[in-house]
Amino acid sequence: MGIIISVALGGAIGSVLRFILSKLIQDRTGIDFPLGTLLVNLLGAFLIGFAFAYFVERMSLSPEVRALFITGFLGGFTTFSTFSYESYNLLMDGELVKFILYTLGTNGVGLFMTLLGYNIGRML
Repeated sequence: MGIIISVALGGAIGSVLRFILSKLIQDRTGIDFPLGTLLVNLLGAFLIGFAFAYFVERMSLSPEVRALFITGFLGGFTTFSTFSYESYNLLMDGELVKFILYTLGTNGVGLFMTLLGYNIGRML
């Protein structure tokens, strides 16, 4: 039961932080592009790479702490379902260039950020 509570708590915190950060970025930039979601996803990709390399492979954390941060917090913080929905809307609105930039940015740069986070986590 401890792991389930850890995931729930981490997920709640991650989801709220994602909402606030994504909205803040979107409101500050004022552009018609889902930049808030993109940046949150890229940060989440970096953090999950870092977390696995540093917290899981280098530190001896309890399963509850790992569940709280990786499954809960990062699961709530990253927003693939939102990404999918916004991508679909860009396509339906005929915004092909924005769709391509968004999907390539999220996936291509996201993979790079995961690799970067993982390698930095291993170096520490």
